[in-house]
Amino acid sequence: MCVPPEATSLRVGRAPEPPADHVGGFVRGALTADREVIHAEPLYCAFHELDDRVERWTDGEAYGTVYQFPPEVYWSHVRRHGSPKGYAGPAACSRLPFDIDRADDLAAAVADARTLYTFLEGRYGDGVGVYFSGSKGFHLSIVSPAGFTASERVPDVAKLLATTIASKAGVRIDPAIYDRQRVFRLPNSRHRASGLYKRYFDVDELFGLDADGFRRAARHPAGTSPPTPASVSVQLAEDWHQAASYVATARPFGSSGRVAPSFCPVVPQFVRDAIGFADWQEPGRAVTLFRCAAALSEAFALHGADAVIRGLLEEPALKMGLTADEVVKQLRDGIAHVRKAVR
Repeated sequence: MCVPPEATSLRVGRAPEPPADHVGGFVRGALTADREVIHAEPLYCAFHELDDRVERWTDGEAYGTVYQFPPEVYWSHVRRHGSPKGYAGPAACSRLPFDIDRADDLAAAVADARTLYTFLEGRYGDGVGVYFSGSKGFHLSIVSPAGFTASERVPDVAKLLATTIASKAGVRIDPAIYDRQRVFRLPNSRHRASGLYKRYFDVDELFGLDADGFRRAARHPAGTSPPTPASVSVQLAEDWHQAASYVATARPFGSSGRVAPSFCPVVPQFVRDAIGFADWQEPGRAVTLFRCAAALSEAFALHGADAVIRGLLEEPALKMGLTADEVVKQLRDGIAHVRKAVR
């Protein structure tokens, strides 16, 4: 997938608001706390605006799922399994998120947030949200109307699009946040370790404050309406649909020259999910790690090292925007390079 840096923003019509009927997970306190199922967009807006209904929860940790889900399907899963854990059904992405995390170097995170904001605003127009995370970095987001319609592929599309955008902007983001069940810190919630709040900053503050200035401002929450675009970004819609087309047309390796790791017979999906920090399934993380080690050992014994290397690396390479032909070439050449060197 390609996001040409020279593209400019074209906007038409009034931008639709994120759907209010989708549900999501809500976690208060520690990440290990039970997830409540709640209407996702009203929850997000209430925290963003410091609504009286949620203000009592803003003095501690609070998280909402990155994605939103059709209520009937999601509730059916919860009733059947007793919790949202393991849900793999349709998901929507009302806001495409980006996570910039720079341990022990907030100044670098500030610089990267400015760079990514500039790219997003230049390509898609207004409505980009910028948030100090309350600790080591920044969260950015942009309303994504093309992601309002839930489907099973939305998490893959969101990850591919976001990582491609960040790559073109020259900014490193965390690719692990795009898992289907991932939760993300809500605006105006308090980071337990730092005591600071995740809070919104406008463009003047983004370019006017230094690292210490953001920390000082984040000692207190700040209620404001979520940023929304004034009109629809045609470019964002085109980029989303291009990513969706790429994800939808992937085929098993060898059937059409395109690599489709989700169908890879060598490295099981649960192993690739675990390595990518996806939602690890019961009966527990230790058992999942055991199963992963056993599956990789079996794959190596049955199929050899080359197949295991391809099975592990094809998917992230495709999702970072490399073409299928380039993925095949670089994996082949990398394997051959080491073999030649050790002879």
